[in-house]
Amino acid sequence: MQSITHPHMSIEDFFLLACENQSVPILLIEPSTGSILKSNAEAEKLYGYRRSALETMRISDIILATASHLPTGTIPPQIDLEKKQTSLHRRADNTLLTVAIHPSRLSLAGSDLFFCVLHDITERIRHQQEREYLEKAREQLEIIVEERTRQLNETMELLRHETHKRQLIENNVTILRENLEIQERTRVARDIHDGIGQTLQAIKLQLKMRQARCKEGEACNGFALNDVIREITSASTELREIILALRPLFLEETNLDVAVRSLCERTAKRTNLNVRAECHGTFRGLGSSFKLSIFRICQEALANIVKHSRSSSAMIRLERDLHRLRIVIRDDGIGGVACPTIISQQGSGLTIMRERVELLNGSFTVISPPGMGTVITVEAPLT
Repeated sequence: MQSITHPHMSIEDFFLLACENQSVPILLIEPSTGSILKSNAEAEKLYGYRRSALETMRISDIILATASHLPTGTIPPQIDLEKKQTSLHRRADNTLLTVAIHPSRLSLAGSDLFFCVLHDITERIRHQQEREYLEKAREQLEIIVEERTRQLNETMELLRHETHKRQLIENNVTILRENLEIQERTRVARDIHDGIGQTLQAIKLQLKMRQARCKEGEACNGFALNDVIREITSASTELREIILALRPLFLEETNLDVAVRSLCERTAKRTNLNVRAECHGTFRGLGSSFKLSIFRICQEALANIVKHSRSSSAMIRLERDLHRLRIVIRDDGIGGVACPTIISQQGSGLTIMRERVELLNGSFTVISPPGMGTVITVEAPLT
């Protein structure tokens, strides 16, 4: 701390010459008691007291606490003016100021005094506190933004992953649909070739034989054409079955149970298979595409039974509850679907059925022990 000595100058003269007209607040303080001996006009403005009032007070009446102990509000028992300090000061209107005190030792006419220059740093402290608050808020905001950014990146990555999975599923569904269409066309072409195609070829040969005999002089009466008419009738019936299998329009206006019963009846009439349908529950309100898929599954199952199983009887059982549709298709044929020869014969039909069930998000199981028939179970959710 700086020390100033004027041994022959009085306090009043020194203060008048050195302090009165200064633009900063100044106090002269008696060290032992802390009494304020002199104050200039700027000090009067700072504290809001008249000088006559200030010069009857002690510095401890103004200083509440040092800044390092704020905001306890306790009055220290003794103010240390030996060093620079920042303190909380009380004004006449009880508002508080943060004031920096710059003290110097002063010797005047044999008396030791403190010459204190005051600086009101309230606004500076307030701005500093605001900056600190804003800095902390900025740091907290950066932490929040960083965390939200991380969460957003994780969400975007998850969304990209789910979008990729959905795209794969859609691609697989498209491939399955295309495969089903190809397999359906192949099956229809095979049915036409093996069935109506051969029938028409036989009719053609019979007509050529009749034509040759007629040319040789044999009588061409109506009875000779009965076999040809029967063949044509059979071909026409088979053609209607193929057309019905390709596009069962009646499904749009018929419940699924009625359609499956009709399918079983038609199959029984045109084959030697004793097939029946059992339906439990209500089958109203099913979507047209759902009904068509289930109908195709039953249709393909019966086609497999007729062609490969050597069964004498079969049964289709439909069960519906609130959440699912269950189909059980049973025959008393040779079984053994798991063996290689049966797979080579029946694999295409079972594959078509399984793929249709997968498109419905359902389950497909086959139980077929050799010599004990086959049981196919399908479960498809309704929602």
